[in-house]
Amino acid sequence: MYDALRQALANGDFPVVESFELPPRPAQYSTMPVFLNESKVGDHIVRRHPRLWSHQAEALDALGQGKNIVLSTGTASGKSLVFQAFALHQILIDPSRRAIVFYPLKALAADQVQQWREIGGLVGLPDDAIGRIDGSVLPPDREDVMRRARIVVMTPDVCHAWLMSRLSIRVVKAFVQSLSVLVLDEAHTLDGVFGSNFALLMRRLIAARNHLLRGDDQARSLQLVAATATISNPGEHLQQLTDQVFSVIDEHSDGAQRYERLVAHVASDDGEEAQVTEELQRLVLAAGRDGGFITFRDSRKGVEQLASRGEGNETNTDEEPAILPYRAGYHAEDRRRIEDRLKAGSLRGVVSTSALELGLDLPHLRVGFNVGVPGTRKAYRQRLGRVGRRAPGAFVMVAARDAFRRYGTSFRDYHDMSVEPSYLYLENRFMQFAHGRCLADEREALKAPPSLPARVGWPSGFRDVYTAARPGGHRPTEFDAISELGGDTPQRNYPLRNVGEFNFQIKLHENAESFGEMTQAQALREGYPGAVYLHMARAYAVAAWHTGVFPFIRVKPTGPNRSTRPRITTWINASLMGDDVIEGRLLRGENGLLAECRMQITEQVNGFVDGNGREHKYHDLRQRNPNMRPRTRNFRTSG
Repeated sequence: MYDALRQALANGDFPVVESFELPPRPAQYSTMPVFLNESKVGDHIVRRHPRLWSHQAEALDALGQGKNIVLSTGTASGKSLVFQAFALHQILIDPSRRAIVFYPLKALAADQVQQWREIGGLVGLPDDAIGRIDGSVLPPDREDVMRRARIVVMTPDVCHAWLMSRLSIRVVKAFVQSLSVLVLDEAHTLDGVFGSNFALLMRRLIAARNHLLRGDDQARSLQLVAATATISNPGEHLQQLTDQVFSVIDEHSDGAQRYERLVAHVASDDGEEAQVTEELQRLVLAAGRDGGFITFRDSRKGVEQLASRGEGNETNTDEEPAILPYRAGYHAEDRRRIEDRLKAGSLRGVVSTSALELGLDLPHLRVGFNVGVPGTRKAYRQRLGRVGRRAPGAFVMVAARDAFRRYGTSFRDYHDMSVEPSYLYLENRFMQFAHGRCLADEREALKAPPSLPARVGWPSGFRDVYTAARPGGHRPTEFDAISELGGDTPQRNYPLRNVGEFNFQIKLHENAESFGEMTQAQALREGYPGAVYLHMARAYAVAAWHTGVFPFIRVKPTGPNRSTRPRITTWINASLMGDDVIEGRLLRGENGLLAECRMQITEQVNGFVDGNGREHKYHDLRQRNPNMRPRTRNFRTSG
């Protein structure tokens, strides 16, 4: 694959606008910190890694001195070895200690827990000493995991929705009290809405641990280890996330070996990026089986379309397809099947959204493509890092000829730029209210004083919002809707990744097994009535929405060549009057003003356009089929 692609680009078979080589780099080594000799972990590292890369040794040395560290080095630079070694060392020298390892995605957590168990077995730990809790682990099994495990791998979502709502249960309480290590892998994903929610979750978790520590236990330190390849301000960002100080080990210390990689920008006409990428995929598929390829596209529907058109992927074949799509919304078993085939080499290629940007270990991938320019340079760096991990590789950006020039830059300049800063907004009052409701419930579960916990750096304005969120608090009317959404189980009803909304299951009929899911926001764009919804490269027609206690979208199989796109209208209601302007968030100037206001957003899908360009409006369609009707999403925010 790799050689054939290099040759085709060199021969001019595709219009290369710009290309450059990332040269190989030899490894730089250092010695293992002495403190690891206190446990079996040091012996294990020596057996499998006789010499540590320089940044690994530096990070472990800092951890041995009791520091929190953020390891901000390149992709495939062995960051996992650092936090695995340290966490295992901690629980081996003191059997009462416990660790939580946060991964941002279920698929990543499921992949990494196998590595944890492998390394744990080498130092004498049974498999159940390393536990996993995420949405695919049934609630009755989770307490057993907490009871047996000394290291638990989990997603932030399940920590928020399950663990923090179970603080009255003895086994959960004991685990939180014994926490000594917290690991935050892929920490660059913790920004925006998700990161801001996670920052408040971290403060609640630390507050719960502080309350549970008694007497001599209060001296027990909690150390944090974060890992990322793409944060421009890692120390500052991690301190905002956790209210803790971090030492930074960054690319200047990176001693990992690097293989050469060819990076190229191939031109396409505007709107033709997918077609050119399809030709490139066909070229590498025909070239042989030396490795595999990954294609990234920033559209769930686009991923499905590009994968379904791949060679050997006709829907009527009984053979396993050569290419499969990969995105959020698949059930765990479907994701695992794709991942297993990728690792085994039986799947020649995968077309993915950002869901495969993160650290799944797929070392045999030699070639990568990107349809268009990624939305951020963070995404570009992560995607580039998926290829060429164990051998030379190539990464091709397929985009309009002037895709970089129109912004006054070149592809090489874009590559050399720093990644964007990571942003958090902890002062969002609606977000604060949701976490205030959760914190009040957690304090009651722990039989703790209801006052705001001390020794935690709560964000500006949180004290007043928490007072309003507590039972019997004087709640401003602006919080009525979000308070109702939280109900009596706020941890479950306030998601971390978006504004509070329900998920739809995808079914063929009411009593059928669900084969996928989507949020309300995604349903408005992909699963609206009359839509052609693509799932695992198969086409389904959306027949109806069912929004009862267990909301689901009913679909039926349809022909592979149909397509639709939604007609969506958005209303933003905002005001500069009175309490609608958030206090202190107002700047005046000669030519106007800038204010942060409370807003109500309404989105409505009122029809769709088919593949022939014909418009179908629901006010006409519902005359014949009452299920063909507008669907609406409302939420409050500030902006």
